[in-house]
Amino acid sequence: MFRLNIVKNPTALFIITLIVVGFFVYSFNLNNQLFWDDDDWIINNNFVHTISWDNIKFWLTHNTLAGVGLQSNYYRPFLFFTFALNWVISEAKPFLWHLVSNSIHIANAVIVFLLLNMVLTTSDVRKTSDVKISGRWVAFLTALIFVIHPLNTEAVSYIAGRGDPLSVFFMLLALYLWINDIECRLSTGRSAVFKILSLTALVLAILSRETGIIFPALLMVFYVSFISKDRFLTAVINSFKEALPYFAVVAVYGILRLTVLNFQNTLNFYITPNLYSENLIYRLFTFIHVLVDYFRLLFVPIGLHMERSVIVHTSLFQWPVWLGAMIVATIIAVGIFLYRKNKLAASDVKVWFFGWGWFFVGLAMVSGITPINAEIYEHWLYLPMIGFWVVVAFYLVKLFDFLKFKKLSILHFLFSAALVAYLFFFSYQSIQRNLLWGNSLAFYLDILKYEPDSVRINNNVGNIYYNKKDMENAEKYYKIAASQGGIFAQPNYNLGTILQARGDIDGAIKLYEKAIEIDPNFYYPYQNLAVIYAQRGNFSEAAENIEKLKLIIPNNPRVYYNSALVYIALNNKEKARQDVQKGLELTNLDPGTGKLLEELARELSK
Repeated sequence: MFRLNIVKNPTALFIITLIVVGFFVYSFNLNNQLFWDDDDWIINNNFVHTISWDNIKFWLTHNTLAGVGLQSNYYRPFLFFTFALNWVISEAKPFLWHLVSNSIHIANAVIVFLLLNMVLTTSDVRKTSDVKISGRWVAFLTALIFVIHPLNTEAVSYIAGRGDPLSVFFMLLALYLWINDIECRLSTGRSAVFKILSLTALVLAILSRETGIIFPALLMVFYVSFISKDRFLTAVINSFKEALPYFAVVAVYGILRLTVLNFQNTLNFYITPNLYSENLIYRLFTFIHVLVDYFRLLFVPIGLHMERSVIVHTSLFQWPVWLGAMIVATIIAVGIFLYRKNKLAASDVKVWFFGWGWFFVGLAMVSGITPINAEIYEHWLYLPMIGFWVVVAFYLVKLFDFLKFKKLSILHFLFSAALVAYLFFFSYQSIQRNLLWGNSLAFYLDILKYEPDSVRINNNVGNIYYNKKDMENAEKYYKIAASQGGIFAQPNYNLGTILQARGDIDGAIKLYEKAIEIDPNFYYPYQNLAVIYAQRGNFSEAAENIEKLKLIIPNNPRVYYNSALVYIALNNKEKARQDVQKGLELTNLDPGTGKLLEELARELSK
């Protein structure tokens, strides 16, 4: 009975295929350990180790790194709620973490298929059976490439990158609910439930990752492409009216992020001004270069790696800026040609406008309009690639339909075989990337083949060797990282720990102070300096460093325990009692330290 229903319902068969293929490709990451940013975002962050009202308030009022005493521009409270759910169930055991991220990604592929299948098989242009079948194949091929494309492993296999698939899930859900809202309005004239649910989904998308704010523009693209039957300008105006409630949500979020939730400079990730951060036109020229790289990676995803560097371009006529500009101009010219030929009636125009509109809107947040922390990342294509591949899939299916209609069987077979081989290549590349994500050292060394001077990657490799007690290699990579200039404080701090372990305390102090000079909010060197000065009997200096720690990580009970010990040594028992009291208020985050504080409280009470 089940088999018969699938045969009669090819949509169900396509969905099952997406689920099976997606879970197979990503089954190779299920045992990959959490690492890199997962340390600060999850493992060392006590605020995602329990679900409590205090923690929820903390997520809603702090940046993503506040839980470990660091600062960032990111604000993703709902993402941290999913982290807390994972931790409560399985702590740092990787299987469930990856299963959740993989499932969100596969759910996104299914929703992409359902949305595209809905609009491409119900066209008012030509309702022949062939067109319906072709539309379903366009939807399936787009969703299949999306679920297996190796570029997406950076967003799916990296747990700290879960914000991408999670935010996209809620954006797609908001779009699906909005379509139901329109249908209800047309049939009953009432639609409050679906509109409220759709707006709620948008809020969750934004609270999962900041890029959710582009949703109203995506809705407008979808409306103009597939909903409206008016002329272009009228369709755009009506789409804006449809998107107004969603723009209102984005406006409220924007006001909050620029005021009470502006943890760092939200509109500029660069503390020190530079050529890129201070010139909008240079950022746009650089983005046009990045577009060329993106197109190559979408078609031929080889040499994948994180931490890519890009030359900052100052002229439109530099290579490959002019090539990217020509590609963009061609896309616009073809769109104008199709529109003048068919207006908004033909499926070619609809798909062309939707695909490229979705692609460029999806990249808007990382286009350089606002100077963010990098010029290019593979995971930034997670949402935009849906638009890119729907255009490619549409013309591929048209080609196959043409070959079938002309009865060119041999060419049809050859093109079909080439497409299958291409899809297998994507799947193979994804599997290889998932396996590489499972070996942190091999993963970082692979990046260094492309970016040998990367400060973060060299520092990460040093950390791995440090944890393996291989101090020779750890020091080697830390020195490479530190030699790149005062960008990150971590390499100097890490070198300081090695010198401290060797007994070169004065050398360690100099490196700790260098780390603080680079980043005054980097709290680790303050901890080590407090210990060094306490061991030397210089309790005043120790207290000075601990007071700075209280400002940077005010919710860490261990800081107050150590502070109490220092003030006891300074014979300031009143200050020690205050520290113990404050620490006891935070013991739900660290029960072990709580017991030490309780014992110290009893000693002080005597």
